[in-house]
Amino acid sequence: MNYITEKYNRFRISYKSGVAAVGSFYFLCDGKPVNETFYLPPDEDGVFESYTEGFLENKLAFGLYDLRLDKRGEGEAEITDISVSVEEVPEGGTYFIENEFLKVGVELVWGGGLSYYEDKRGKVEGLSNMLNHADTGRLVQQSYYGTGEPPYMRGEFMGNPWVYNPVQGGDRGNKKSKLIDYKVNDGSVWVKCRPREWGHVGLYTYSYMENTYTLDGGVLSVGNKFTDWSGYTHPVCSQEIPAFYTVSYLDNFYFYDGDEPWQNAPLQVRRDLIFWPEDWPRHRFPLNKKNTETWCAWVDSDDYGIGLYVPGATMYVAGRFSHNGTKDPAAGPTNYVAPICHLRLESYKPLTYSYIVTSGKLDEIRALFTERKDFTDNRTLTDYNK
Repeated sequence: MNYITEKYNRFRISYKSGVAAVGSFYFLCDGKPVNETFYLPPDEDGVFESYTEGFLENKLAFGLYDLRLDKRGEGEAEITDISVSVEEVPEGGTYFIENEFLKVGVELVWGGGLSYYEDKRGKVEGLSNMLNHADTGRLVQQSYYGTGEPPYMRGEFMGNPWVYNPVQGGDRGNKKSKLIDYKVNDGSVWVKCRPREWGHVGLYTYSYMENTYTLDGGVLSVGNKFTDWSGYTHPVCSQEIPAFYTVSYLDNFYFYDGDEPWQNAPLQVRRDLIFWPEDWPRHRFPLNKKNTETWCAWVDSDDYGIGLYVPGATMYVAGRFSHNGTKDPAAGPTNYVAPICHLRLESYKPLTYSYIVTSGKLDEIRALFTERKDFTDNRTLTDYNK
């Protein structure tokens, strides 16, 4: 039955459901049948909105020849209304927010990961964008790890079997994640995507990722939300919160690891890190259990660079790939850090946390993070599996 007889690139579904449900939306695009899967949390007055596959390529969907719901549990679920529209496609695929201090780029083409961070106060010649965006695995983005056991079918990366790994930007074959939705407010942007499976090529995961990016003076605040819909039973894994890639030029890694946090005690520094899978223990930095000063920074030889503060992190994994000191954000060489927490993904249960980013000289970065050390406690991370 053809419910819709016009072209569109966005659909809106109203629904009532006492349980989690998975929907299938069938339409035509370029004359070919397309099935879009979508996920609905329990809600007695729910609304789900999504751009259609091909939105960022200016493709339009046509018609609706089937719509199905699969309940994940006992209870009622029904769709109460469907509407469609044609929305303007953003030019270039990157949405920028900026103020007098910072300019930040949200890569809509790659799931809403961060592809651009510029400090307008910076005075390093040739350095504008501090982030690496050479492929879908770089950026600053969400990434999570889960099961490697059946019924999940393992993927592969760099010759190794790979577990369930939703990655915001896309997969190892540079296939981009799907933009579900984004909304712009004054000084902030919210984005939602359906991420790809890193260890496979061309497969979407059963999950959603959401980010809210907000500028506040010289600070970028980022809220993260991940919801797994796979139904898999996952083990406890080391989770990247988030994966963070910079240009090769910012090649000195600083962090604090003492038992006197926020007292301006001496920092740890690593100036010669190599590619992180090589000599793996050398790239893992477990943090003191009394340490709440869980920020780190990649800076140049004059201590200028970019910092990341994630309350609740218990370890860093960091390294430099093909180091050559380039300032080119699209180059292969890059530096990486991931603050780590250890938890087990739970299907249908949202995982949330927040972090902030700033830039400048190392002492300026530390002073600003000290000033805002209580912006959140990320208690959601430690409470997630309770």
